[in-house]
Amino acid sequence: MRIFSLLLALAFAVPAHAQLTLDELDTIANENDAAMTEFRKRLNDPDPDRALAVLEALVTKGDATQRRLAIRHGLESTDRAVRATVLRAIFDSEPTLRVVFDPAAETPSVYYNRSIADAGGVLDAEGNGSVTFKLNGYDAENACWTYTSYKSCLLRMRGDAVSVWFGKSWGNYELDGATGRLVGEQSIAKNLTTAFIDLSE
Repeated sequence: MRIFSLLLALAFAVPAHAQLTLDELDTIANENDAAMTEFRKRLNDPDPDRALAVLEALVTKGDATQRRLAIRHGLESTDRAVRATVLRAIFDSEPTLRVVFDPAAETPSVYYNRSIADAGGVLDAEGNGSVTFKLNGYDAENACWTYTSYKSCLLRMRGDAVSVWFGKSWGNYELDGATGRLVGEQSIAKNLTTAFIDLSE
């Protein structure tokens, strides 16, 4: 009984969190909206070189909100130069990427399962595999973004098209601006799969 009374007393002794008023909430929302409006103006600068520089800077050096704004802007753009710039900026920021594979065959070979497992990936009940990669830099000599401590090539770009090395072959991916995904085909140990990488934040 004494313990219960002590716990009850402690519960009432903890100060309640201050609540925001509606006016305070509106002020915060308006200030944030005003700031984002200015960033959007710069992303849509009529000088394309300035617009691309702003996009790259916001993705690589901006805070979480600025980064999300810039990535969404770049991924949804129909301009190939903007799409390519945002993809390069994302990869240069050394993100962790999750690739999901959906095999074409109802029962892929054991080598498909082994490739997913060897990469530390997982298989779901339908046979879809997912593998996570942490990029760790750009190798200028081999023109690719690398991963693992061995600096192995994982990604290459030509224009706004992306190639991914996995399962002993290069897969080809294109950006789907509506979903913020790279979508393509990947052969994994001679097992054809459709695949995607979600880049949206």
